[in-house]
Amino acid sequence: MFGRLVREWWSAPVDYDAQVQYFTKRAMSGAVQVLIGLGTGLDAVICAVILLPSASTLASRIAVAVFVALQVFWAWVWCFRSWPSRRMSLAFVISADVAITVMVLLDPSWVLASFGFSFFTMLSVFLIFFDGPKALAGHIVWILATTAAFAAQVAVAAQLDVVDFTAMTLASVALVVGTPLGIQASIWALRNDANESVTDPLTGLLNRRGLHMQVGTFVRDAATSNSDVIVMVVDLDRFKDVNDRFGHTVGDAVLVRSAWRIKSAVRGSALVARLGGEEFVIVDFAEPGSRPDWDFDRVRRAIAAPTDYAITASVGVVSVAVASFAAPKVDPVVLLDTLIERADHSMFNAKRDGGDATAQLPA
Repeated sequence: MFGRLVREWWSAPVDYDAQVQYFTKRAMSGAVQVLIGLGTGLDAVICAVILLPSASTLASRIAVAVFVALQVFWAWVWCFRSWPSRRMSLAFVISADVAITVMVLLDPSWVLASFGFSFFTMLSVFLIFFDGPKALAGHIVWILATTAAFAAQVAVAAQLDVVDFTAMTLASVALVVGTPLGIQASIWALRNDANESVTDPLTGLLNRRGLHMQVGTFVRDAATSNSDVIVMVVDLDRFKDVNDRFGHTVGDAVLVRSAWRIKSAVRGSALVARLGGEEFVIVDFAEPGSRPDWDFDRVRRAIAAPTDYAITASVGVVSVAVASFAAPKVDPVVLLDTLIERADHSMFNAKRDGGDATAQLPA
């Protein structure tokens, strides 16, 4: 069991954008960016004020000066530019790793080593939250290699046994350096549990709680001031007959297939949720007085496309001006539930007329 979890953690794809979106959806991304930038700028100040005067050789002073300039550049990027891409994020870590190593090894003093180790630790914390285990493991291996090279230089200068001193130094730092891997694995497990709490386990779509959590940010960030919010309720026709005739395994397969067909028929930015049973909800935007980029019937036609287990759907549609969500004292979740209820009534009108139809009801 433990081995399987470790393998899943190690092989899990890195969704850097999702990590960033976590903070964006909570209106925290700007503050986090500035904090990273300020921390990076503080590194530059410490190096300029403390490490640069203590460097004992011209080469080490140049190395410290280069590190200061590098940190000033990255502080500017974090504070004044948009959130860096993952490639830029890795460049931030790798460039700092290389500069710290050069700075420490050109002047193997304990002052430079202690500050260098602190800088390495800050980068480890960054990788814990914004990258995967492979990048963090590579960073840790780099720290251990730098530590070993530093210890060997100190041992030679102090006429100590190089092997013993290097081994002792590595042993003293390995546990501290390796701890971030355990922390990241724990965060990964917690994040997975959190994702499961807002998604439908069968289809992978949002559940009602996930839809409620996302709708406020979705409406605020993705709509223009003159847009309409479109809410669609999709209910599979005579789904009970599928379960009764073919069994629940086939019924589950039909639900999963329908979920993916709905996703393929709407815009990638739309919110799609399964609220339970055979009922799905779609939330998207359209310009007032017009349909969205996709036509309402496209969802119904996608579900009814020929397959081994044919099924149709009834669709109810309701729309409201996005300004309604921004009105004073309006709770987006309560308003969404009201719209879902109205779209549900519209869907039942389509179902009463024989199903395989779309009915639109003005809000």
